[in-house]
Amino acid sequence: MKTTVAISLTLFILTGLCAGQGLFPQGPVNGAEGGTVMFITNLSPPAQPFIRISWSVGGANIIISSSDDSIGPGYGDRITLNKTTGSLELRNLTLADSGEYRVAITTATAETINGSTELVVYENISDANITGPSNHLFANVSSANLTCEAAGNITAIQWMKEGQPLSAGGNIFFSEENRKLSISPVKRHDSGEYVCKLTNPASSATASYRMIVIYGPDSNTILGQHITEVESFTLIYCSVQSVPPATFTWRFNGQQTGVHEAGYIIKSVSYNNSGDYRCDAKNDLTGTVVSMGHSLSVKDKTPPPLSPEGAAGIAVAVMLVVVAVALGLYFSITHHRNKKGTNEEKDTDALSRSSQTEDMSMSSPDKGREGHKLTTQIQDRTHDRKQPQPGTSHTIATSHAPGTKASAGEHEYECIGNKKTGAPTLPLRGKLPTRQTNTDTGSNTDNKIIN
Repeated sequence: MKTTVAISLTLFILTGLCAGQGLFPQGPVNGAEGGTVMFITNLSPPAQPFIRISWSVGGANIIISSSDDSIGPGYGDRITLNKTTGSLELRNLTLADSGEYRVAITTATAETINGSTELVVYENISDANITGPSNHLFANVSSANLTCEAAGNITAIQWMKEGQPLSAGGNIFFSEENRKLSISPVKRHDSGEYVCKLTNPASSATASYRMIVIYGPDSNTILGQHITEVESFTLIYCSVQSVPPATFTWRFNGQQTGVHEAGYIIKSVSYNNSGDYRCDAKNDLTGTVVSMGHSLSVKDKTPPPLSPEGAAGIAVAVMLVVVAVALGLYFSITHHRNKKGTNEEKDTDALSRSSQTEDMSMSSPDKGREGHKLTTQIQDRTHDRKQPQPGTSHTIATSHAPGTKASAGEHEYECIGNKKTGAPTLPLRGKLPTRQTNTDTGSNTDNKIIN
């Protein structure tokens, strides 16, 4: 049973191959002029070599391979035959090589396998080019027509802009076979590079065209600082969108400056640069002019920020000043207190010495007469003996009980005032002068101390 099925399948395959079915891939074989093609069969190398292989085109012999090879005219150096599979390589193609190619293979069992395929040789595409408008294109006004042309067999044309495929819609239109591209009206975003790609099954070519759409100036802006420091660098920039680029004219406080660039540069600002600046931008093709104003004020330089080292130095200096002031106050207060204490000690010593002097004045030469009171009488004396002047006389006498006389040994002293100050003058330290007593008369004679 298995042997019967295998024989049936083999007969079916051989029958199909003998009829030319399935020996080659479906579809024609495409080749470019001057190129190379391969007619590849679906056969595997057999166990025993083929007895005979023959190739022909349009009834003309290309090659007959058996024990000897017979090659047709014009194919001697253009073909290579694979005798194990029956495949054929054809080189240096010409347009005349187009046609139907047939093969006949005789197996070792004397069976014949036939097959055929179509070869189409295309002329190479060359000299691709795009033609476009020669006049200026103005945005929202002009229209543009682009035409793609080339030599050779062209089977398809595709348009692209900036590497992206273009499709019809909006202001974009295509003619039949896509040879012409129309844009009406052109917009500013239509500027860019357009490419057409021409192809056939065997070759391709491309051409490009750059479209420039004129517009502007618009979207104008003026950039720059309104307040700047003296001696600083300043740039005022006039920004516009324009194709072709706009030309610029700068005015300062209504006067022409001679600057015709987009940027107005002041390398070192002075106070004279304060004022109003105006930029006029013009498109020489559209004739449109836009004007923009800018005010500039110049101020004094801002002191540089204090560095960390400088801040630390100032802090240290302030601390030192505070410490110095505190020490000065401390020593001043201490000195004042010490001086006050010294003065108080001097006053105490003076009072002590005065007290001792009074004690000495109050003492009697005769210690036996203790208990008598010392009284002082002040009398005026004259310091000038010739012309007595009112003065002060101090008499020191011992008091007695009323109605009694001074007894012997009692002393009476007189202190004459200082001539200059009028103050009483105390007797010199030492023994006090004694009073002489007259025993005969009982009268007392005063001993006087005169300054």
